[in-house]
Amino acid sequence: MKDRQRAPVLIVGAHRSGTTATARALSLLGLQIGQHLDSHCEPRQLQKLHEEYLRRVGGAWHNPTPFLELLRTPEGKRDCTEYLRANVRSNFARIFGYRNNPRGLWLRLRLKSGAWGWKEPRTTLFAPSWLEIFPDAFVLNVVRDPVAAAKSIRDRELKFQAAGDPPSGDVDNLDYCIELVRIYIEAGERLAASPRYRRVRFKDIQANPRKVLEQLARFCGLNFTTRQLTRAAATIRPERIPSTSA
Repeated sequence: MKDRQRAPVLIVGAHRSGTTATARALSLLGLQIGQHLDSHCEPRQLQKLHEEYLRRVGGAWHNPTPFLELLRTPEGKRDCTEYLRANVRSNFARIFGYRNNPRGLWLRLRLKSGAWGWKEPRTTLFAPSWLEIFPDAFVLNVVRDPVAAAKSIRDRELKFQAAGDPPSGDVDNLDYCIELVRIYIEAGERLAASPRYRRVRFKDIQANPRKVLEQLARFCGLNFTTRQLTRAAATIRPERIPSTSA
């Protein structure tokens, strides 16, 4: 796999922490993040890949502790890494959101020379194994105030339940959500030893999107124009405006 594409950019961070807005802006600056994505700029097959393994070990995106405890053991980390590696080898295109059409083929050919990556919050948990597969990957860790992110998770859950969806564990409890966000933040900060790691506060992107996005784009190795930077910065909502980004 390492021979077929450049090292990817892993955009990590807790759910509702501004990772969607960050990924969308970076895609406008040239970061290739897939072709067949959901409304949060995430490949659905990658979501399923992560969630299937979390369920296998008794966890879920909203209950990551069983998985993180397993990942701390050499056997657990090895099993998770092999699970990801085997699936990527057999189903690379679908997992990372590329269609089986001419444009999808063209985009996949660009992976060898162009900057690419993905955004999916569960990657924050799985990053130690992803870094075994892509040891030269860039890690962009987006952090938001835990209470603000937790309120957004809780409010989204209540909205889903009101629409008839079954509960997602204890995500309708604000204290639980705050602790959940902190677990993701701690998981992201444990990646700081990676040689290509960058932590950014989403509020800093909101406060000065043009300056911070330019810094992040250069960190990711992107080539962009002034016009692209202006367009990307315009997509970032100021902090006072509620964001719908995951």
